[in-house]
Amino acid sequence: MKKIFTLWRIITSNIMMMKKLLFSSFFLLGSLVSQAQHEYTIKGEVKGVKDGTHVSLFLTDGRVGSIVGTDTIRNGTFFFKRNAGESGMDQLSLMCRDTDFPPMSLDIYATPGAKIKVTGTNPLIYTWRVDSPVKEQQEHNRFIEDSRDLWDEFQRLAIKERSTFRSASEAERKVLRTKSDSISSIINKRELKLMKELPISNVWMEKLLRLSMSLKYNPKFTNKEEILALYDRLNEEQKASIEGQEIRVNLFPPKTVKEGDDMADADLFDLDGKVHHLADFKGKYMLLDFWSSGCGPCIMALPEMKEIQEQYKDRLTIISLSSDTQTRWKAASAQHEMTWQNLSDLKQTAGLYAVYDVNGIPNYVLISPEGKIVKMWSGYGKGSLKLKMRRYLDAPKREMSITGDTNRKVVNYPSFESTNTDILEVKQVELTDTATIVHFYAYYIPKYWIQVSVNAKLVDEQGTSYTLQKADGITPGKHFFLPESGESEFSLTFKPLPLKTKSFNFTEGTAKNDWQINGIKLTR
Repeated sequence: MKKIFTLWRIITSNIMMMKKLLFSSFFLLGSLVSQAQHEYTIKGEVKGVKDGTHVSLFLTDGRVGSIVGTDTIRNGTFFFKRNAGESGMDQLSLMCRDTDFPPMSLDIYATPGAKIKVTGTNPLIYTWRVDSPVKEQQEHNRFIEDSRDLWDEFQRLAIKERSTFRSASEAERKVLRTKSDSISSIINKRELKLMKELPISNVWMEKLLRLSMSLKYNPKFTNKEEILALYDRLNEEQKASIEGQEIRVNLFPPKTVKEGDDMADADLFDLDGKVHHLADFKGKYMLLDFWSSGCGPCIMALPEMKEIQEQYKDRLTIISLSSDTQTRWKAASAQHEMTWQNLSDLKQTAGLYAVYDVNGIPNYVLISPEGKIVKMWSGYGKGSLKLKMRRYLDAPKREMSITGDTNRKVVNYPSFESTNTDILEVKQVELTDTATIVHFYAYYIPKYWIQVSVNAKLVDEQGTSYTLQKADGITPGKHFFLPESGESEFSLTFKPLPLKTKSFNFTEGTAKNDWQINGIKLTR
């Protein structure tokens, strides 16, 4: 009897095991079927391209792209297979980083189950043909076909410009840019004409956004009325979308804030969805950090931001403001440690970015404890944030003072009206009947160089110029490397200003990066 019972237990156990295995098999099969339903494939067959060329596939999210696949062209073929994202449609870019190719990419739209075929006969990747069942791809292809001849010539010029960048003269490069600009202008006109005929779609909105950006940043763009007419076709829902809002701020720029103004504020969300405002942080200095996960210098700056956050925690609040999509922002925040305020207005570049006139990132805004904008700047180099904080939070308060007699006048820490640099501070001006000596204090990144132009001069109220005679502590026209402290002093001697001069300008010239300090006061 005991043997029969034991045999029955073994049989029952085996049956249960078979059921579990059968269930597991069905579950695995179901998972594989589900995964296959979400997959799409991209198969490339190209000619006129070197074997061994690397191909990269980028997934774009807002204005940020991340590599999701790489392959090498062998026998003229390449292949990608991946699952579609949660939205159900991936917007992708295909790029080859080879000198034979233009610095452009092929736009691909992919949905679950799509079998996409890419063909080409040369390295002009932007106009490779994309055979796809995806509606958005077919719409995009129509725009490409409408200007294929022009896009091909544009790419050839781009390849030539890149290959001759070091050897070509500025005049030769200018000729290439002029030709490219002319072709781009014709393409814009063709796209505008086609957009008038087509219904509004996601691809149509992307084209309108690109055209609105051209209108904002290109002073030679001449199609404003046509773009405004296209914008008027949008319904309220389309205008309220992120793309619609970005288009609007490009077409109708909001009033922007500048140094000396009260700070602009908005509803700002943390990663948990809680609402904050910049006004909540008054009482300390605020450093606004406009950033994106796709911006290399933005990410490079994070360790230094952590250092200054610790160093100035009693006097400074750092507030990072992301321009990424909400999903991208959250993913990037999980990847990078940010021990300070990490917020977003969820409007990408259509909200505070537009009001603070952010045209490049990283972009920084220093705000006083009272809510006044102290300084605005863009770009990052190692040590630059520490320099700014030392310059504006640690520098002692200066009091202007004037001493002298009938033959000599000394003005200590003169006030001024405006400047395009915070590297230089005028420490003292000495006026005699033989020379005017300007003593400068320089702040910059430790061990980085600065340079004073040999064309530096002073200009008085009547527009009379006073040329540079000599320099002490620095050699005009040559690199001067700052010491480990990032601070140094030097003086420049000019032909003498009249002792009765009330104010003057210091200028290096008229180029964009030439130092200018205007309205330097010599009287109270």
